Amino acid sequence: MKRQLLFLEPGRKKKNPDFFEPDPEIDDENWIKEHQQSLIEQEREKITKKFEKENEKLVADGEKELKADVLEERLAVLEEMEDEFKEENKKGAIEPKTRGATAEKIEANIEKMDERIRKLEIEAKVKDDNKTVALGTSKIVSSNHFDVCN
Repeated sequence: MKRQLLFLEPGRKKKNPDFFEPDPEIDDENWIKEHQQSLIEQEREKITKKFEKENEKLVADGEKELKADVLEERLAVLEEMEDEFKEENKKGAIEPKTRGATAEKIEANIEKMDERIRKLEIEAKVKDDNKTVALGTSKIVSSNHFDVCN
């Protein structure tokens, strides 16, 4: 989303360079390319499964199956997707997909995403702390059990 913001307003990077500083966890070039490949594979599976279901339904209704070239036409979208990703990687900026995208809306989405990340981090920490407490309690209970039995 930050890259979309830069696409809309390139001058913002000079005003607030810290905000646009890459996150080492997710701005790794290899990670980005792997993520893009996984998105393409997910889309390929989705298109293929939908095509297979349509064919099954047509056969069940006693109609002819769709030909393989129909699937190839649908999979052509993936080539466009790959080209988009290559262009985005080359430019370093991402053109927003929605027509009504404004810098303010993107900033609001970034804030919402940051808030969700903070909440999930807190939940993970609490869950981990609870595991530690539960484990400690069970050790105390079991050690008391052995003391009582002796």
